[in-house]
Amino acid sequence: MAELSFAAPEFLWALAALPVVVLLHYVRSRRRRQQVSALFLWQRARRAAERRRRIAPTWLLLAQLLFVALAAFALARPQIGGGVAPDRILVIDASASMAARDGNGVRIDKARAEAERLLAGAGRIAVVRAGLDARVVLPLTGDRAAIKRALQQIEVGDRSADLQRAVGVAEAIERGAQVELITDQPPVGGATVGYHNVAGNGINVGISAFDLGIQQAYIGVVSNSRRPVQVEVTLSRGSQSVAHGTVLVPADGTGSITFPVDQVSGIYRAAITLPAGLTPGDPAGDALTLDDVAYAGARPVSAVVQQSNASVVKALAAVPGVTVRVNAAAAQVGSDLRVLTRSSAEGLAPGNYLLFAPAASKPEYRVVRQFDRGSGLMRFVDLQDVVVGLDPQRVPWQVGNGWQVLATTGELEPVLRYRDSGGVRVLQAAFNPTQTDLVLRAAFPALIANYVRRVRGDATLTLGASLPPGTTLDGAATAYALRPGVYQEPGGRVALASLDSEAESRLPGPVTAKQAGRAARSGSQAPGALGEAPVSSLGLVLLTLALLALVVEWLMWSGFPIPRWPRAPAWLRRRPGRGP
Repeated sequence: MAELSFAAPEFLWALAALPVVVLLHYVRSRRRRQQVSALFLWQRARRAAERRRRIAPTWLLLAQLLFVALAAFALARPQIGGGVAPDRILVIDASASMAARDGNGVRIDKARAEAERLLAGAGRIAVVRAGLDARVVLPLTGDRAAIKRALQQIEVGDRSADLQRAVGVAEAIERGAQVELITDQPPVGGATVGYHNVAGNGINVGISAFDLGIQQAYIGVVSNSRRPVQVEVTLSRGSQSVAHGTVLVPADGTGSITFPVDQVSGIYRAAITLPAGLTPGDPAGDALTLDDVAYAGARPVSAVVQQSNASVVKALAAVPGVTVRVNAAAAQVGSDLRVLTRSSAEGLAPGNYLLFAPAASKPEYRVVRQFDRGSGLMRFVDLQDVVVGLDPQRVPWQVGNGWQVLATTGELEPVLRYRDSGGVRVLQAAFNPTQTDLVLRAAFPALIANYVRRVRGDATLTLGASLPPGTTLDGAATAYALRPGVYQEPGGRVALASLDSEAESRLPGPVTAKQAGRAARSGSQAPGALGEAPVSSLGLVLLTLALLALVVEWLMWSGFPIPRWPRAPAWLRRRPGRGP
């Protein structure tokens, strides 16, 4: 059975204006000026009329009442359904800018409030988190309590949001369901996507870039303020302050500062201090705090070499942050990387190893013809035509068992391989450094640097990306980096996460009329206002009739000939107290 519902029932309060229309019509109709010869008869007629106080209906009054009633029903957006409320998919933007505080509140809080408003008149609800990737937070359900819990559990802080993909995921959940996008970005999607903008007037200054170069640190600062802002920038390494200075950021522009650093190794932290009163109503700082700090650098690595070799020691020492020492008992000495001379990779204790074969008395020289150009260990490493000396008594390597072959000779014999299994990370060469021309090429220090980077495990994460396996944050396991920081595994691997996003730091503002026009279903909203669902077909019919009633009323006032209201029946015209 079909039933009538309203998408915006609050507009039905406009029906309360109907008595006001009648009152105004009554007052206006009794204040006409007329030229008469005497007043006593009119005064007697007025007293008689006041006793009856009957309102004479007119076509004009009817047109006015119809206009108000039809307009109220049209604005309330009536919908005729088949008795089943439509399913809705709520897509919530989880990018960093949604954590910004505007003059009317935090954007994600406004998004949650808008999402709860959209629960009215809906059947089942699903929730999709739009971040670096789209994730279904809650599948279709009619449990309102579960829906509200899912909305409260959405965390924001991603470096960006792929809204197009999130809308695609939402549309794939249920064919024909209503998709409602709640964001502070410009609208995406087509005519089937409802758009709700929660952007505001937040003013923000943040770090947009932080890089370490050769003995220098570069820090970029961006601002969306309409006036220049001077901020203090502090560079620290661990608990030690390295440098500080001030940056004058132009209005709605960027500024930068460069500090000299004498050590490249270690984790550096850049932070900005903002002037008080930057954001209206928030004297403590700006609208977004996720971009007030940033991290860069790498943890130091210690390497011990079992057998002194000038080429190996020099290549290791050339990597920033690596300290090298030579010790014949390197296999038992604690360090981040152990460089051993041995033929077998079996029986190694957990750790990181670089293995070279012992020098052969009568080596057989082979030429490398193929190498894995796609491996991260081979970045900037060209092994084409490298000559290597192999021991004739060697045991050929077997392919498989977790090993990744990195280079082979013209006879398809592996001479360089890598394995990371069971806590043992090994890069193994089938030759000795003294019996190859590899150490004379730029490929050798590049290979060593790539392996040290793998050993160090440092990674620069974007906010919202997955943390390395086993990483703990504040003592609790977490899947995403949602705020800047240094995250470290129990095994020592370090991940640096910073926002460093100029687009997010500028805080998307209210959409323009042109952008809003792209949202076919709800693009008629005013800039900065929350989006609304479209006017239904029935609402358009009522709105057309209301405009028609308004035109008729105007024609009456303009003197257009309109038929008079039919004469009232005798029983209605009979005065009280008189018989038939």
